[in-house]
Amino acid sequence: MALKGSEKFVAKTLEEHFKKSSHSVCVEEGNDPPDIYLTIDDKKIAVEITDIDQNVLKNAKSINYGYLNLIENLEKELGDSIDDDKKLFIVFYNNHVKVSKINKKFRKYLQDFIEKNELSINDFIEDSIDNVNFKISVLDMPKKGKNKIAGTSTTHAGRSQKSRDISEVNNAIYENDLSMQTLDILENRIDDKNRKCENIVELKWLALYDNYYDKFTNFENDEHLVHYQNIFESITDFKCFEKILVIFKNGDILEFDNQKS
Repeated sequence: MALKGSEKFVAKTLEEHFKKSSHSVCVEEGNDPPDIYLTIDDKKIAVEITDIDQNVLKNAKSINYGYLNLIENLEKELGDSIDDDKKLFIVFYNNHVKVSKINKKFRKYLQDFIEKNELSINDFIEDSIDNVNFKISVLDMPKKGKNKIAGTSTTHAGRSQKSRDISEVNNAIYENDLSMQTLDILENRIDDKNRKCENIVELKWLALYDNYYDKFTNFENDEHLVHYQNIFESITDFKCFEKILVIFKNGDILEFDNQKS
């Protein structure tokens, strides 16, 4: 199967990149999977190539909208039971689990949380229901605030850091958080390509072509590199891949090794 589009660019860029530090580098088309075989000094590596592209978030958005709808309904049902000077901010880390899986359980959980706790500003709780992690924070009600229960949702599975303050919580709003969206895309690509490649016997690498963050940078500094370096600090499971590479339109390459290997 002939390489096309970004696959050709990635194959050529990887070949040029590894020629700088190796005696012999050869690239040949693969069996789909993988897209190519990369041989470096007699070591043959199966490389699967895919785009980092916002299109993979379409299904993720429908899942997140389900959680946002749950938050709106919780405001209607339980908002009046919260003191006027306080509000609850909920962040769901749903791991691609649909809201219907936890709907009833979480409603009961939140009702018990409100009834059994004397809510104090800056209190929070982190917990999980059926593989959906969440954080509930108690915040000051803004002067012009109306809703006593608000929040957001992301499809990645990680929990928030306990050191987060209110400014960081507010920055977690899904549509405006590039880091959160990038993490969602990366985890989606790793999971999807793992299912496709896990039975390949050779050493396996995943090559990710950035077709997302390039919309937010002109490559004049290293911000695109820093962006992905920060994101990969949150990715602990590379699945079947020994190495993951990020390839940019300007030819830059980032390499991340599987620390569990």
